[in-house]
Amino acid sequence: MTEEASLQSETAERVPDQLITHTSVCENHSYEVIALEPGFAKVRFQTRLAEKIDKTSYIYEASIFSCANFAAIAAINEQQNHIISARVDFLNPIRVEDEEVIFEATASTNSSGKKEVQVAGFVKGIAVFESRFVTLKLDKKSILKEEPKT
Repeated sequence: MTEEASLQSETAERVPDQLITHTSVCENHSYEVIALEPGFAKVRFQTRLAEKIDKTSYIYEASIFSCANFAAIAAINEQQNHIISARVDFLNPIRVEDEEVIFEATASTNSSGKKEVQVAGFVKGIAVFESRFVTLKLDKKSILKEEPKT
C-alpha cells in the first residue's frame, strides 16, 4: 500500500467517529463519510446492483437523492436538525458500472437562521447531481415539534 493510500484509509476510518447525527444511516446504506469539517461533508455513495431500476443498470434516482440528503445533514452535523426543503437537479443518469458517486456538501446560515446546504454529486469528476437543501433544528420554537407522549 502506498503512503498516500495508507493515509486515505486511515483518515476514512476516523471520520465516521466525528459524525454525531444520523449515525445509523451509514450502517444501513452504502455511504461512506470520507471528509467531515464544520459546514462541510464529503460522502461516497457506492453503487450496488440492488439499486438499479431495470436491466439497463441505471441507478434509481431516489437512491442518489437519499445520499445527497445524508451529505447535507452530515455537513451540519447537529442533533435534531432536519431537512425541510430541497431543490434537486439530476444532471446525468448514473449506472451501477460507474461504481461510486462523490457528494460534496457545503452549509451556510441564511437570514432567518436556517441552514442552507449546497450539495453536488460527481462521477469520475463529472457533475451528475446538484441540490440545495434547507434544514431546521427542532427546538421549543420550531414549527416541527415532537408530540408529547401520552
